[in-house]
Amino acid sequence: MDHSNRATSTGSKRRILLVDDHAVVRDGIALWINQTNDMESCGAAEQTREAIRHIEGLMPDVVITDIGMPGRDGLELTKDIKARWPSLPVLIFSVHDEGLYAGRALRAGARGYCSKNAGAEALIEAIRNILRGRMAF
Repeated sequence: MDHSNRATSTGSKRRILLVDDHAVVRDGIALWINQTNDMESCGAAEQTREAIRHIEGLMPDVVITDIGMPGRDGLELTKDIKARWPSLPVLIFSVHDEGLYAGRALRAGARGYCSKNAGAEALIEAIRNILRGRMAF
């Protein structure tokens, strides 16, 4: 029996923090996540400093971040997360060419890389793979 679409055994949903400098992207991803029965968007940030504060306060199960943001980018955020919360998985969700950036994302400590061109189903599957302890590139 496939349990990938079910909430955790305690009945709680896995909590996802969204980091992107475009509100419409954050809102769209939150809608996709909140339509699942096993995950929920627990917060959103538009830049890295705000994201760190949210991680401290919300303790999400996964962080999804874009690469290109004002100030410190998503790769720098990923490094910061890995330094402070080594077990917190990060998924890069970006328009940047996967061939150019997936290796950088992996070296920064990301557990996955998903193109914004891939759509909702691919993103949700990538999050679930990461939650299962797998890589999602």
